[in-house]
Amino acid sequence: MSRFIVTITPPTPNGDLHIGHIAGPFLGADVFTRVQRQRGHDCVLLSYSDDYQSYMLRKGLEQGVDPVELARRNSDRIEASLAAVNIQPDNWMRPYDNRFFRQAVSEVFAKLQQAGAIEFRDSQEAYCPDCDKWGYEAFARGLCNYCGHDSDPSQCEQCAQAPDAVLMSGLYCKLCHKAPQFRSTHRAFLKLADFKAPLRDSLLGRQWRAPLNAWLRDTLEHLHDWGVTRPHDAGLDLAADGSCRVHTWFMGLAGYIAAFREYAERIGQPELFNQYWRSGQGTLVNFLGFDCVFSHCIVYPVQLAVHDELRVRQHFMPNQFLKLDGLNLSTSRNHAIWVGDLVRQACADSVRLYLASVAPEQSEGDFRLQHFQRWRQDVFLDFVPALLQAGPDQREHGWNGFNGADAGLLEALRLQWCKATELKQFSIRGMAQVLLDTIAITRTRLEAGRPVSHFAALIAVFGKALVPQTAADIVNAYALPEARLNAVVFGGPAPDYSI
Repeated sequence: MSRFIVTITPPTPNGDLHIGHIAGPFLGADVFTRVQRQRGHDCVLLSYSDDYQSYMLRKGLEQGVDPVELARRNSDRIEASLAAVNIQPDNWMRPYDNRFFRQAVSEVFAKLQQAGAIEFRDSQEAYCPDCDKWGYEAFARGLCNYCGHDSDPSQCEQCAQAPDAVLMSGLYCKLCHKAPQFRSTHRAFLKLADFKAPLRDSLLGRQWRAPLNAWLRDTLEHLHDWGVTRPHDAGLDLAADGSCRVHTWFMGLAGYIAAFREYAERIGQPELFNQYWRSGQGTLVNFLGFDCVFSHCIVYPVQLAVHDELRVRQHFMPNQFLKLDGLNLSTSRNHAIWVGDLVRQACADSVRLYLASVAPEQSEGDFRLQHFQRWRQDVFLDFVPALLQAGPDQREHGWNGFNGADAGLLEALRLQWCKATELKQFSIRGMAQVLLDTIAITRTRLEAGRPVSHFAALIAVFGKALVPQTAADIVNAYALPEARLNAVVFGGPAPDYSI
């Protein structure tokens, strides 16, 4: 049995969740947690509202709303959207004025200081005198000095590097669109280059999703000092005089630690933290958009390297972006579908399975609205009701293991499914494909009037993580021995998750 700390990159609470959010980290993390529990492993699924994001300051200013109130309101909406699509974090933390969060951030920062990895010094930073705003992130825009793509000076969505505002071209203030000045300010920097050797040893040569391997090799060749405080911007002040305002990208690992501690205390089991984080038996599984790999795959391993009390392995599950009808999702151009709206028009299981089937895990995915509507009619309005209706009559063929004429086919599907659910090869897209293949076979047999109990049993087990309500309905309709069936599908010793 393994212990997994499963995390979802915290969304910025400047709006609700659209289908791109769900097809990315959210659904992947939820399905991973569900299927690992099926396999008998212990999991805690965590995320939180990114209350200290720089973009919250700009959004609040643009809307004339207190950023704290804006974050609270939108975090409520995000939680409601997750519930609508049946994504169930064990803890959804609100970091603002949260004692667990402040404690964890302070601990991580102090460990780095004690290790000599933090250096305070003066640096030149973008500043707009007309707007009295510093251009660390949300208030400036230009061309990334790594790839030339439009980016803020914090994290480039195109190449996932951390641009240097001094080296970016065409930099301008997002409020007045004028070129900023560069002024000196006193900041703390994390000396990432000092950790090049241990990062290479721990990160390279592993089985990562494409293109993470290539990105890591390239990034580790040009590690640089990375600013972790942003005077006069968003962030959490660790000093009373405001001289140590830590920004959100630095605080992610601390956020996961805090969310876990808050969860453990809420359920009355504070000892869980030691079992998952300090025993050496826990694995931190991060589900994230590829634009967040710099913080998760470079910064957080450095933080863990100096935090000698924490002994967890790390595994990263980055994803690319989802398109909508072939075009980039864009809320500003009203080219987006909010997940709550889609679920109200369809159902949670159909949204979950379709998004899994087009999940942008290693390359871009594309959600086609008309295709989804036709597909839902075919699978969830035609096939599933027919399968459930046939259940009582099919019980005479009861499930008694994977044997008989279809044993080879059933075993092939089982092996494909198990492979897609393993940590190092985990793929909700792969899981969805096996489930849809099983549905296609079952439909053909059902239409021919042949027994389908064995295939219905597979759909129930395969669907438990992807389409939980439909899977439960099949178990009831066919009176399936769920525990025994699950044990057979995931039979044999649990796989070795050591990394």
